[in-house]
Amino acid sequence: MRMRAAVGAGLLCCGLGFDAGSAEADRTTFVGNGGTVTLDWHASSDKAGRPVIEGHVITYGAKSGYCRPVLLVETLDAKGVVTASHIGFIPGYVGGFDDVYFQERVRAPGAGYRVTIASWEKCAGGGGP
Repeated sequence: MRMRAAVGAGLLCCGLGFDAGSAEADRTTFVGNGGTVTLDWHASSDKAGRPVIEGHVITYGAKSGYCRPVLLVETLDAKGVVTASHIGFIPGYVGGFDDVYFQERVRAPGAGYRVTIASWEKCAGGGGP
């Protein structure tokens, strides 16, 4: 629980430090479980033409993995003000030195988007009981 609170505070600080203009793509790196986590994303559309956010969560080093990573997708207006937000999930497990693809449908289209990892559960990697 402490890890999630610290990460949430760190992400909030990072989010406030960036220009929240009309973001169509972004790359954010922050410290995670003994390594760094990079969220690399861009706005796109699916085969039906609906707006989506797609990207990768890339980890560099880690003593453990990330279970149930939660995405916060915020829709921005032309001035960078949040007009809508929703929670999405990165499917499965993100291990150390991993690169996991995700795609999240945009619920409220807008001029731009801000995407962050809102939280995750720390979990051990590897097999065994």
